[in-house]
Amino acid sequence: MSWTLKPVTERVMRQRELYRDSRPEICLARYKIVTEFYMNHPELSGILRRAKVMKEIFENIPIRIGDDEVIVGAQSAKYRAGALYPEDCVSFIKDEIGSGSIATRDIDPYDISDEDRQYILDTIDYWLKGESTHAKTLGYYMDEYAPHEFNGVTYIGRMTISDTPVGHFITGYDKAIRVGFKTIRDEAQRKIQEILDAGMPGDTNAKYNFYRSIVLVCDGMITLTKRYAALAREKAAIEKNPQRKAELERMAEVLDWCMENPCRTYHEALQTLFMYQTCLCLEGNMHGISFGRVDQYLGDFLERDLANGTITEEYAQELLDLFYLKVAEMNKPWSHGATQSAPGYTSGQLMCMGGVDKDGNDASNRVTYMMLQSTARLVIHDPPQTLRIHKNTPPELWEAAIETTKIVGGLPTFENDDVIVPALVKRGMTLEDARNYAPIGCVEPGGCGNDWPACGGTGSMSYINMPNAVLLGINNGYPTAKMFNPRTGTMMEAPQCGLPTGYLYEMESFEQVKEAYLKQLEFFVKWHVMINNNAEYVTRELLPLPVVSATMDGCMEKGMDVMYGGAKYNGTGIPGIGIGNVTDSLYMIKHLCFDTKKCTTRELYDALINNWQGYEDLQQYIKNSCPHYGNGDPEVDEIAAWASEEFAKIVTSFSGPRGNYTAAMFPVTAHVMFGAMTSATPDGRSAGVPLADGISPVQQMDKNGPTAVIASVASIDQTLFANGTLLNMKFSPSSLNGADGVKKLAQLIQTYFDLGGMELQINVVSADTLRKAQKNPEEYKNLVVRIAGFSAYFVELNLASQEDLIMRTELSL
Repeated sequence: MSWTLKPVTERVMRQRELYRDSRPEICLARYKIVTEFYMNHPELSGILRRAKVMKEIFENIPIRIGDDEVIVGAQSAKYRAGALYPEDCVSFIKDEIGSGSIATRDIDPYDISDEDRQYILDTIDYWLKGESTHAKTLGYYMDEYAPHEFNGVTYIGRMTISDTPVGHFITGYDKAIRVGFKTIRDEAQRKIQEILDAGMPGDTNAKYNFYRSIVLVCDGMITLTKRYAALAREKAAIEKNPQRKAELERMAEVLDWCMENPCRTYHEALQTLFMYQTCLCLEGNMHGISFGRVDQYLGDFLERDLANGTITEEYAQELLDLFYLKVAEMNKPWSHGATQSAPGYTSGQLMCMGGVDKDGNDASNRVTYMMLQSTARLVIHDPPQTLRIHKNTPPELWEAAIETTKIVGGLPTFENDDVIVPALVKRGMTLEDARNYAPIGCVEPGGCGNDWPACGGTGSMSYINMPNAVLLGINNGYPTAKMFNPRTGTMMEAPQCGLPTGYLYEMESFEQVKEAYLKQLEFFVKWHVMINNNAEYVTRELLPLPVVSATMDGCMEKGMDVMYGGAKYNGTGIPGIGIGNVTDSLYMIKHLCFDTKKCTTRELYDALINNWQGYEDLQQYIKNSCPHYGNGDPEVDEIAAWASEEFAKIVTSFSGPRGNYTAAMFPVTAHVMFGAMTSATPDGRSAGVPLADGISPVQQMDKNGPTAVIASVASIDQTLFANGTLLNMKFSPSSLNGADGVKKLAQLIQTYFDLGGMELQINVVSADTLRKAQKNPEEYKNLVVRIAGFSAYFVELNLASQEDLIMRTELSL
C-alpha cells in the first residue's frame, strides 16, 4: 500500500497538545467593542453601522502571535476562546454566561472570569431590549402562529428563531487570494464616484451606502493584517533564536503584502485564506462558515514554489498542519439547547477537496493529499473535511481517503459529483458553477463564492420533525404526548396545534393515513417558511454582511449585500429529519392494520398513546418480525421514495425574500434532540429514543448488510435534495483491514454513488471500543467519531449522542 502517514514536526506536536489540553474560554474583546460602538453611535443603522463597527473591530481587537505559530489571526484575545455576538445570538448570554453556568454545564463548557461576567450583566439589557435580532424578531413575531407553536414538527418559534441566524455559506476566498482587497476597494470607490457623477438618481442611495461599506471593511481588513505584520516585526526584533527570528521576519513580509494584494506564494495564499476566515468569523455568528475547495485555491501556488525552489514539500506540509490547528482553535459558544444538536465544540468550518474542474476532468492535486495527511496525522475533528468523488477519482486518492477515515472517524465524508452537479444545475446554476460546488457546514452543496443558500434557514431550529407529522396526522392534530416548551424548558400538555385530520382508529384505508400525514406536513412546512421569511425581513436590516459581500459574486455587480439577495445564486434550505421512522411507521400501519390485520387501528393507536406499555408483544413483533427500511425490501422502499419525494415537493413549492426554498435530509444531531421530544411512533420506537439520522435506516433495523442498506437508500431520488442528504454507516474495523478492505469499501461507496447516492460518511469503530471509551475517557481522549453532520471527540459528546452512535448497526464487508 502506498499511503503512509509522515510524522509531524515538534512544533506541530506542541501546538496540537496545546489545543487538546486547553479548556475553551469566553473572550469579551469583541463583545466590548461592539457594545460600546453601538451605544456610542445610535445615529447609525443598517449596513453602514455594520461596516463601521467591523472597521472598529479590525483596528482594535487584541492580536497575538504564539511562539510556534506561522499562520496567524484570531477572533479572540485568548487561545481557544470563543467570541460573543450580542447583536446576533443574545438569548442565552445573560442566563448561561452572565450567571456562569456555562462553565459547569454537561456539554461544551466554557470558563469565564468574574469580571467579564459582571460586564455582561451590566450591559446585556441594552441588547435584550432592542438592539439585537433576538429583540427585533420578537417584536415582529407572527401572532397568528401562537395556536400552532408547540407542534413538534417545526421547533422554530419565539425562543429559537434568532439563536444563530447568520452562517452556512462559502464566500469568495479565491478572489481574496488572487485579487486582493485593495483592488476590491478601488472598484467600490469607482462605483461610488459613478453614482455621485450621475447625481445619485432614483434609489441608488442604497448602492452608494453598500459601496461605502465595502471600502470601510476592505480598509479594516488590510489594517488588521498590517497590525499582525507590525507585531511579527516586534517579536523578531527581540527573538534570540536565529531561525525563528528569520521566520518572523518572513511572516512580517507576508502579512504586509497579503490581503491587500494578489498572493504570489503558497505561504501568502494560506495566510490570506486564514486571515479572511478570521475576518468573516469576527463579522458574523460563526456557524458553518465553510472554506470551499482549499486544494484548488492553493495547488498552483505550491507547484510554482516547489518548481522555483522557494519552499520544500516538508515545510509546505508543516504550514498546512499549522493552518489546520489555527482553524481548530476557533470555536463558537452555543446555548446549552443548541449544543444538544451540535455537541463537541463543532463550528462547521468545512473544507472540500478533490472533484472535477470546470471541464469535468479530475481536479485533485498535491494539496489534496496533503490535506488528508494533516487530517490523519493531527487526529482532529475540526476543521471537518469532505472529498468530492467522481467516476475518474484516482485509485490512490480512494486509498488515502479511506485510510484517513479509518483513523479519524468520518473524515473525510464522500460527496458524489455525478449526482450533486446535476442537482445544482436543476436548482438553477450554470454547469461550470455547479462543477465548482463545495459542501457547506455539514453536507449541504453550494456554490463557491457565488451562492447564499442559507442551508439551515435563518434559525438554529430550522429542521422539520417528520415523524411528528405522522403522529399529528393520526391524532386529529393533537400531539400524542406532552410537548417541550422552549420558553420554560419543561414539558407541557399541548392543545390541538395541527389540522383536524381525524384519528387513526377512524381511518378506513391507508390512503387516508397518507393524506392526513401530508396535510400536517404541508401545514407546518408552510408555517416554518412564513416565520423564516418574516425573520429574514428583520435580520437583513440588522445584520448585513459587507465582509462576506466584498468577495461574493453578484454583490459588487448589483451593489447589494448578500442578506438582501446580492449573491449570484440564492435560496433557503429546510432539512427533514427522520425519514427512516416515517417510512417504517407508515409501512407498519399499512402492513399491520390494513394488509395482514395483525392488529386493529385502535390497538395500534392505544399502543402509541401508552408508549407500548401493555403492548410489548406487538412492539417486539414490529421490531423483529416485520420488514424495515434499510433491508432492500421493495414495498418498504416504495414508501421511502414516496415520502421523501412528497417532502421535497412541499419544500420547493415555497419561496423566500431572496429565492426558492430547497429540501434536505440531514440532522446535525438534531435527531437525538428531536427524538427526546417525540413520543412513541408506529415503527416500534419508544418515546424519547433518537430518531433515524439523515436518510439512514432506523438504528439496528438494518439487518441484511451494507448492500441492502444502499439499495434501500438509493430508492430515494436524491437529485430532489439540492440542499443535501446524509447517510451514516458504521463498520467493524476488522472487516476493513489491509488493501482488500480499502478496495471493498471503495467499491461499496462507488456502487452506492452509481445507484444515485449523494453523500456517504463512515465510522470504522466497534461498539466495544466505544463502551471502553465511556468507561476510560482519558485513554480514548483522541478518539474521533462521526456523529451526523460533523465529527467530534467521542469523550466530549453528551451521553445521548454517545449511545446513539453505539446503537447504530455495526456492518461488515
